[in-house]
Amino acid sequence: MSRGKRLKAVFVISDGIRGHVNQSRGVAHFLSLITGCEVRELEARPAGFLVKIKAKRAIDKEGNGKALVRWLKGTGGVSFQEAVKETLRSLNAAGEEVLFLSAGSGVAPLCLSLGRLFKGGCATIMTPAVLGTRPFDFAVVPEHDFPKSSKNVLVTLGAPNFVTEEKIRQEAERLKELFPPRFEKRIGLLLGGDDGNYRITPRWIEGVVKPVFEYADKNGADLYVTTSRRTSEESEKALEGLAQKHPCVRYLCLASRDPYNPLYGIFGLATHLLATEDSVSMVSEAATAGFRVGVLLAERKKSVKRLAEGFCKHLVDWKILSAGCLFGVPKFVLAIERFCERGLACFIKDFADFESFVEGSFSGKHGVQFCEAKRAAEWIASAWEEGESTR
Repeated sequence: MSRGKRLKAVFVISDGIRGHVNQSRGVAHFLSLITGCEVRELEARPAGFLVKIKAKRAIDKEGNGKALVRWLKGTGGVSFQEAVKETLRSLNAAGEEVLFLSAGSGVAPLCLSLGRLFKGGCATIMTPAVLGTRPFDFAVVPEHDFPKSSKNVLVTLGAPNFVTEEKIRQEAERLKELFPPRFEKRIGLLLGGDDGNYRITPRWIEGVVKPVFEYADKNGADLYVTTSRRTSEESEKALEGLAQKHPCVRYLCLASRDPYNPLYGIFGLATHLLATEDSVSMVSEAATAGFRVGVLLAERKKSVKRLAEGFCKHLVDWKILSAGCLFGVPKFVLAIERFCERGLACFIKDFADFESFVEGSFSGKHGVQFCEAKRAAEWIASAWEEGESTR
């Protein structure tokens, strides 16, 4: 990064994973608004562990462009090098006027290699395995990953995302035209699914979702519901069967059958928003859209790991270990608690909590400025304008 060189382009190096792409596009979008730069996207296959090791060795050879070119050739990455050159020619830009940005671990080696090869800036979202954050000019890392304090690291609450007022407005108009609301109170329900820590089961739907549906029918509220790609087929069938019995369900989007992402439309129509605790990203997106999110407790998977998690949490509570040692469920509970502390979310532990959430004196919106993608973009743009490398 050189003083006096304005940012002309951001290359988003994409691994095709929706969550990662969403984070990168969000930061790139706000960088474009702030600096006027162009945004280009290059999609690559995620690298395996051995490839990451080889990339690190090549990158560690500071100033050795030949080592980077050899690595790119060995991984089929030369086409990306040529694509960048072509874009630079079309924009009449130098490599020093370009930022390479990626999220996650899979394409971080390619992102960093291209940045070093073209002498541009390099940014990562989250902490890449093997490489870590140290080689990057900018690292945007969520607080629940407990990053070490460093000049090149910006700590965020949750993950940045691509939730913008324009997208919400456009998608809300579309959803409103297809499924117009009938009542003043409209509840958005975002359901996650199974992972190493949590489960969303038919039993859970019967015990948690059914009372919400019954309340909405009785009290005159519309429900806009969507599942995630992690929601099991059995749970989607149970949810579909339940929705057919309750006219309050204005719209149901099953992720396994419909590729459409209804989140932005739901954000635009809902007055209250519920999300399951298994997805910090959904909570973060809803909070970015302005909601004080009601977080529904999911089923916790039973295993020996739960015992280890609990023991570790006790050691943290007793100040024997630092919070950075937390893992599994306690780690993600802590992440959501941070949202709660800022008034961006609250836990819904039972039906009484739900009734209080939708009928209480608190609004369904939090009324504060919260957009981590914009904050990350402002941080990068400020350092770029000063011509300072944060490494």
